[in-house]
Amino acid sequence: MTNPRGTGTVKEGETAGKLRLASRESLRTSVVFLIVLLLLFGLSTGFTRFNPIAALLSQREFWNFILSDFVPPSAGRLGALFRAVMQTMYMALAATGLSTVLALFLSFLGTAAITRSVLINSAVRAFASILRNIPTLVWAFILVAAFGIGTVVGILSLIIGTTGYLARFFIEILDEVAEETMEPLLAAGASMPSIITQALLPGAVPGFIAWILYCVELNLRASTILGMVGAGGIGLLLMGYIKQFNYAAASTAILAVAVIIIGVNLLTAYLRKLIMC
Repeated sequence: MTNPRGTGTVKEGETAGKLRLASRESLRTSVVFLIVLLLLFGLSTGFTRFNPIAALLSQREFWNFILSDFVPPSAGRLGALFRAVMQTMYMALAATGLSTVLALFLSFLGTAAITRSVLINSAVRAFASILRNIPTLVWAFILVAAFGIGTVVGILSLIIGTTGYLARFFIEILDEVAEETMEPLLAAGASMPSIITQALLPGAVPGFIAWILYCVELNLRASTILGMVGAGGIGLLLMGYIKQFNYAAASTAILAVAVIIIGVNLLTAYLRKLIMC
């Protein structure tokens, strides 16, 4: 093999030695993982009686339905659509704002650096875990049964789940910042209030904001789905169009949802990039 610098030849053994090839154990693990994944896929499709081939062959009916009923979108009722879109955005923002306050309070109790009680720390972490591990849609069904349909139900459902997520993230961020700053400040004689206000919170704010923006994205998507079970917003309007077989108007609502979510994703990604830089 010719040397790239033109000074002779390079032996194949030397070339192979310089390349970072995957080990046999890594390749064996990957093969075993793929085999197990295929077996699980086969068992799952057999248990659910899902036929992937039949699903692919039935795509023709699906696209005929979409092209004949959903296309072209209807340009009517734009006023109602705009109001529903704004309602959905307000739901997501209100839920995220209230969840941030609740999660910040819980994170102070769940962080060992601030609350020196293992019992309280564990209880708060377990409570946050319960909140986030029960799907938001389940909370919406429970609250709709209790309070009836409306945007209040949607906001409360989002608050419950988002508080659990943010509490977990805030606790992790505070623990990480405390690990780097607590001991030197305590050794210097700083008081706990000054450590919290002058070190922990300023160091954690960029991470807090990044996760808050991410939850705005999640809540915007979730509020659309929650509206379909009576929690208000554009999801409720969309479900109404579908029940009325007004598929052209439903198509317009779906396009509006897609545009809003993409726009918010781009905006929050840009803001997170500015914050983390």
